[in-house]
Amino acid sequence: MLAAFALYRSTLLPGVDLGDSGSFQTMAGSPLVRPRDGYPLYFAIGALFLRIADGDPAHALNLTSAIEAAIACGLFVVVAAELSASLSAAAAAALLFMVSYTFWSQAVTAEVYALHMAAILATLLFLFRWAQRQSIGRLAMFFAAYAIAFGNHLSMILLLPGLTVYLLLSSADGWRSLLRWRVVALAIAIAFAGAMQYLWNLRTLWFMPDPPASIVEAATRFWVDVTKADWRETLVMSVPQSMVRDHLSMFWFDLRQQFGLPGILTAVAGAVALAATNWRRALLLVLLYAANVAFAFTYNVGDAHVFYLPAHLIVALYAAVGVAAAGRLLARATRCTPACAAAAVIVYAAARGYGDYPALDRSHDRRAADLLAVMTRDLDDRRAILLADLNWQLANGLSYYTKSVDPAVAVGRMRDVLSHAPALVHDNAEIGRRVVVTPPAAQLAAESFDRQLAVEPDGLRIPLREVVGRVEPGTRYVLCVLKPTRDFALDAADVADAIRALSGGRAASPPAGDYAAIAGVAGQPPSLTIGSNFPFAERVEVDGVPVDIRMESWLASDTIRRMGFGHVIARHRHTLIVERGVSFVAFDGNGEPLRTVYFAGLFAEPQRSVLRPR
Repeated sequence: MLAAFALYRSTLLPGVDLGDSGSFQTMAGSPLVRPRDGYPLYFAIGALFLRIADGDPAHALNLTSAIEAAIACGLFVVVAAELSASLSAAAAAALLFMVSYTFWSQAVTAEVYALHMAAILATLLFLFRWAQRQSIGRLAMFFAAYAIAFGNHLSMILLLPGLTVYLLLSSADGWRSLLRWRVVALAIAIAFAGAMQYLWNLRTLWFMPDPPASIVEAATRFWVDVTKADWRETLVMSVPQSMVRDHLSMFWFDLRQQFGLPGILTAVAGAVALAATNWRRALLLVLLYAANVAFAFTYNVGDAHVFYLPAHLIVALYAAVGVAAAGRLLARATRCTPACAAAAVIVYAAARGYGDYPALDRSHDRRAADLLAVMTRDLDDRRAILLADLNWQLANGLSYYTKSVDPAVAVGRMRDVLSHAPALVHDNAEIGRRVVVTPPAAQLAAESFDRQLAVEPDGLRIPLREVVGRVEPGTRYVLCVLKPTRDFALDAADVADAIRALSGGRAASPPAGDYAAIAGVAGQPPSLTIGSNFPFAERVEVDGVPVDIRMESWLASDTIRRMGFGHVIARHRHTLIVERGVSFVAFDGNGEPLRTVYFAGLFAEPQRSVLRPR
């Protein structure tokens, strides 16, 4: 557990993030948590750590994730040892899970999934303790662990079929004994007590501008918001049939990304071994795995990879059983002890961790804070107001920034003031305050009030061609072009001009494919030119520096990747986090970035305009 915390602490994101993480960081320590915000257990634990840390809320919440992930790794060893009857095999599988790509990425930023994994493992631990010695007290502990876990993530419901079947099959007095009124009443009472965590969210409804008129209305609004039923119904079980094959490919890519083929084969061996030795536990894990994979596979959302995490947890538990079984076979066939198999897996997991460390090291990632600083530069409530209409990920980051980093920035949503925008702009102009807007907000104003409001650029956009043109000849570089999301448009002519400038006129366009990369030395022919419609990993030497270019996403499904959509690693240093759109880095002989820029993507330098009365 301490090793896990040391790893996650060393790669921890230092501050604000975008997306859901930015929203969690904004809410940290707030006395009011709306039903829409959900996660009362997560926010309660975050508030506690925020008081202890007494510092930057973003960093405190990131650190909370690292601690929760480390606890999950400790619980994993206990549960895996119970399944495999081998502490060394459990420790080896725990290391394999600890360095798995997605879990590691969620352990270093403010997210709910580290706590989710800990909650699942705690639930399984109490379930196995009950199965060993069946008493009403141990059953109550299992019920309590499961009920409390719902305060962090409602997807705990996916465990219900597997847990129920295991309980009924494992009862020493027969399955009917679990339907006695005492047991049913206990389960209902504990479930009700666990649900009380959400009173925090329900109570907040009466502090909102439009409080409910009755308990019935409150309950209705609470249910819709806390389950996000209004938009989840368009996402759950809604993957188009034409995308099924693509999702199968993504599933296989994602599984290999976590454990590699040796890890997967070890887990398969473990599944077979567990079925032969304890069919009830084998059935439990099969049902847990199937439910979570089915949900993630059919969940048409931009970060489906994180919803595979519970399934990855099951794979790692299977791997523990596989390692133990392999150790026993080796001991019979050779003079090697059973721990030899565990030692081999530890070496394998350590090698994977070493290889992925630079890609998952976010300890120097201050892109979100820098981006938001540029967006709000020279804005304070005495001289200007900012009206924004932003991608939701940027909007969440901006909320945190204007709350905790620079509260002097006066910011509002353009859509909230659109009906009276001309009067707002006129009144602010009268007192000498500028009204600064983001590009989508400027477009809204122009479309609605073209005759009343003038839109003037606040600074000039520097094209990519000009940016790379400032790179000194002889400087190492990597330029990546990934298919952008629908929110952003790629300027193909500008990209072509930039490539021509970098290559001394020897290359004129990015290679074809959703993923493309060009690496080399400015002013010379590229050392590598590669394009593909599928993720790839390539190694190239650029002027004596070994460079790994890794595409770590599945663009047909992924619109959200907290750790980036790919990475450039030079001399085992994290040189560039690759995002959708254009990502460019110039770097020195040690892999240290000299200049990093993004275009046509989330981290592109924000453009601003000023609204003035005509």
